[in-house]
Amino acid sequence: MLSTARSIFRHSIILSFILLGLPLANAKPGPHPPFEITGMVTHNPDGDTIDIQTADRGLVRVRFSGADTPETGQAFWKVARNHLSSLAKGQVTTAWCYKTDQYDREVCHVRIGSTDLCLDLIRRGFAWYAHMFSRELSSEQQAAYAAAEEQARTQQLGLWSIPEPMPPWACRKLRKAGQKCR
Repeated sequence: MLSTARSIFRHSIILSFILLGLPLANAKPGPHPPFEITGMVTHNPDGDTIDIQTADRGLVRVRFSGADTPETGQAFWKVARNHLSSLAKGQVTTAWCYKTDQYDREVCHVRIGSTDLCLDLIRRGFAWYAHMFSRELSSEQQAAYAAAEEQARTQQLGLWSIPEPMPPWACRKLRKAGQKCR
Protein backbone atom coordinates (compact mmCIF):
# COMPACT_ATOMS: atom_id res chain seq x y z
CA MET A 1 0.00 0.00 0.00
CA LEU A 2 2.84 2.38 0.89
CA SER A 3 4.65 1.68 -2.40
CA THR A 4 1.42 2.31 -4.33
CA ALA A 5 0.95 5.66 -2.56
CA ARG A 6 4.58 6.60 -3.34
CA SER A 7 4.10 5.60 -6.96
CA ILE A 8 0.94 7.70 -7.28
CA PHE A 9 2.67 10.62 -5.55
CA ARG A 10 5.72 10.31 -7.86
CA HIS A 11 3.51 10.18 -10.96
CA SER A 12 1.52 13.20 -9.69
CA ILE A 13 4.72 15.20 -9.24
CA ILE A 14 5.98 14.25 -12.72
CA LEU A 15 2.61 15.09 -14.29
CA SER A 16 2.59 18.47 -12.48
CA PHE A 17 6.05 19.31 -13.88
CA ILE A 18 4.94 18.34 -17.36
CA LEU A 19 1.75 20.39 -17.18
CA LEU A 20 3.52 23.40 -15.67
CA GLY A 21 6.23 23.22 -18.34
CA LEU A 22 3.80 23.02 -21.25
CA PRO A 23 2.99 26.73 -21.41
CA LEU A 24 6.70 27.51 -21.52
CA ALA A 25 7.30 25.02 -24.31
CA ASN A 26 4.43 26.50 -26.32
CA ALA A 27 5.39 30.14 -25.67
CA LYS A 28 5.04 32.22 -28.82
CA PRO A 29 6.80 35.40 -29.80
CA GLY A 30 4.94 38.56 -28.97
CA PRO A 31 4.40 41.30 -26.43
CA HIS A 32 5.53 40.96 -22.85
CA PRO A 33 5.75 43.39 -19.94
CA PRO A 34 8.20 46.08 -21.05
CA PHE A 35 11.59 46.36 -19.40
CA GLU A 36 14.70 48.49 -19.72
CA ILE A 37 18.25 47.20 -20.03
CA THR A 38 21.57 48.98 -19.97
CA GLY A 39 24.82 47.40 -21.00
CA MET A 40 27.75 47.22 -23.37
CA VAL A 41 27.24 46.46 -27.06
CA THR A 42 29.47 43.49 -27.81
CA HIS A 43 28.48 42.54 -31.36
CA ASN A 44 26.13 43.30 -34.23
CA PRO A 45 25.54 40.47 -36.71
CA ASP A 46 23.73 42.82 -39.10
CA GLY A 47 22.55 46.40 -39.38
CA ASP A 48 19.54 46.21 -37.06
CA THR A 49 20.53 43.65 -34.43
CA ILE A 50 22.94 44.05 -31.52
CA ASP A 51 24.09 41.98 -28.56
CA ILE A 52 24.09 43.82 -25.24
CA GLN A 53 25.99 42.45 -22.25
CA THR A 54 24.02 43.40 -19.15
CA ALA A 55 24.77 42.92 -15.46
CA ASP A 56 21.32 41.61 -14.55
CA ARG A 57 20.15 39.70 -17.67
CA GLY A 58 23.44 38.53 -19.17
CA LEU A 59 23.80 38.72 -22.94
CA VAL A 60 20.63 40.00 -24.65
CA ARG A 61 20.14 39.90 -28.42
CA VAL A 62 18.17 42.97 -29.50
CA ARG A 63 16.32 43.64 -32.76
CA PHE A 64 15.65 47.32 -33.42
CA SER A 65 12.08 48.55 -33.43
CA GLY A 66 11.19 50.87 -36.29
CA ALA A 67 14.04 50.34 -38.75
CA ASP A 68 14.76 47.51 -41.18
CA THR A 69 18.19 47.26 -42.82
CA PRO A 70 19.05 45.24 -45.94
CA GLU A 71 19.23 41.49 -45.57
CA THR A 72 22.56 39.67 -45.80
CA GLY A 73 23.74 39.76 -49.41
CA GLN A 74 21.60 42.74 -50.40
CA ALA A 75 23.15 46.01 -51.51
CA PHE A 76 24.26 48.07 -48.50
CA TRP A 77 23.85 45.28 -45.93
CA LYS A 78 27.57 45.40 -45.03
CA VAL A 79 27.58 49.20 -45.05
CA ALA A 80 24.65 49.23 -42.59
CA ARG A 81 26.28 46.58 -40.39
CA ASN A 82 29.66 48.34 -40.40
CA HIS A 83 28.10 51.74 -39.66
CA LEU A 84 26.19 50.30 -36.72
CA SER A 85 29.36 48.63 -35.47
CA SER A 86 31.33 51.90 -35.63
CA LEU A 87 28.54 53.65 -33.76
CA ALA A 88 27.70 51.06 -31.13
CA LYS A 89 30.39 48.42 -30.52
CA GLY A 90 31.92 48.83 -27.09
CA GLN A 91 29.44 51.57 -26.18
CA VAL A 92 27.06 51.58 -23.23
CA THR A 93 23.50 51.56 -24.52
CA THR A 94 20.01 51.64 -23.11
CA ALA A 95 17.19 49.62 -24.66
CA TRP A 96 13.47 49.64 -23.89
CA CYS A 97 12.18 46.19 -24.81
CA TYR A 98 8.53 45.19 -25.19
CA LYS A 99 8.28 41.95 -27.19
CA THR A 100 10.20 39.04 -28.65
CA ASP A 101 10.30 38.18 -32.32
CA GLN A 102 10.15 34.78 -34.03
CA TYR A 103 13.94 34.41 -33.60
CA ASP A 104 13.72 34.94 -29.83
CA ARG A 105 15.32 38.40 -30.03
CA GLU A 106 14.06 41.20 -27.82
CA VAL A 107 12.48 43.96 -29.92
CA CYS A 108 13.53 47.29 -28.44
CA HIS A 109 13.91 51.03 -28.84
CA VAL A 110 17.66 51.62 -28.55
CA ARG A 111 19.75 54.69 -27.73
CA ILE A 112 23.38 55.42 -27.18
CA GLY A 113 23.44 58.65 -25.24
CA SER A 114 20.94 60.86 -27.04
CA THR A 115 21.27 59.03 -30.38
CA ASP A 116 18.28 56.96 -31.48
CA LEU A 117 20.02 54.20 -33.45
CA CYS A 118 17.01 53.52 -35.70
CA LEU A 119 16.69 57.17 -36.61
CA ASP A 120 20.41 57.38 -37.34
CA LEU A 121 20.30 54.38 -39.70
CA ILE A 122 17.21 55.69 -41.52
CA ARG A 123 18.58 59.23 -41.76
CA ARG A 124 21.82 58.01 -43.36
CA GLY A 125 19.99 55.86 -45.89
CA PHE A 126 21.08 52.53 -44.38
CA ALA A 127 17.57 51.42 -43.34
CA TRP A 128 13.92 51.68 -44.25
CA TYR A 129 11.39 53.00 -41.79
CA ALA A 130 9.54 49.80 -40.82
CA HIS A 131 6.12 51.42 -41.16
CA MET A 132 4.33 48.09 -40.71
CA PHE A 133 5.27 48.30 -37.03
CA SER A 134 4.42 51.99 -36.63
CA ARG A 135 1.75 51.22 -34.01
CA GLU A 136 4.63 50.14 -31.73
CA LEU A 137 6.25 53.58 -31.96
CA SER A 138 5.41 56.89 -30.39
CA SER A 139 3.89 59.55 -32.63
CA GLU A 140 7.21 61.45 -32.38
CA GLN A 141 9.15 58.40 -33.58
CA GLN A 142 6.69 57.80 -36.43
CA ALA A 143 7.04 61.38 -37.66
CA ALA A 144 10.83 61.46 -37.25
CA TYR A 145 11.39 58.10 -38.97
CA ALA A 146 9.09 58.92 -41.89
CA ALA A 147 10.72 62.36 -42.37
CA ALA A 148 14.23 60.87 -42.14
CA GLU A 149 13.44 58.27 -44.80
CA GLU A 150 11.93 60.88 -47.10
CA GLN A 151 14.97 63.11 -46.69
CA ALA A 152 17.39 60.22 -47.35
CA ARG A 153 15.39 59.29 -50.48
CA THR A 154 15.37 62.89 -51.72
CA GLN A 155 19.12 63.27 -51.13
CA GLN A 156 19.77 59.78 -52.57
CA LEU A 157 21.77 58.74 -49.53
CA GLY A 158 22.98 55.20 -48.97
CA LEU A 159 20.64 52.58 -50.39
CA TRP A 160 18.58 55.33 -52.03
CA SER A 161 21.53 56.00 -54.37
CA ILE A 162 20.61 52.89 -56.37
CA PRO A 163 17.48 52.62 -58.53
CA GLU A 164 14.55 50.94 -56.78
CA PRO A 165 16.28 49.30 -53.81
CA MET A 166 14.47 46.14 -52.72
CA PRO A 167 13.08 46.41 -49.19
CA PRO A 168 14.29 43.69 -46.83
CA TRP A 169 10.74 42.44 -46.19
CA ALA A 170 10.37 41.77 -49.94
CA CYS A 171 13.72 39.98 -49.93
CA ARG A 172 12.69 37.79 -46.97
CA LYS A 173 9.45 36.89 -48.74
CA LEU A 174 11.33 35.85 -51.89
CA ARG A 175 13.87 33.82 -49.92
CA LYS A 176 11.09 32.08 -48.02
CA ALA A 177 9.64 31.06 -51.42
CA GLY A 178 13.05 29.68 -52.43
CA GLN A 179 13.90 32.58 -54.74
CA LYS A 180 16.80 34.97 -54.78
CA CYS A 181 16.61 38.66 -54.05
CA ARG A 182 18.77 41.57 -55.02
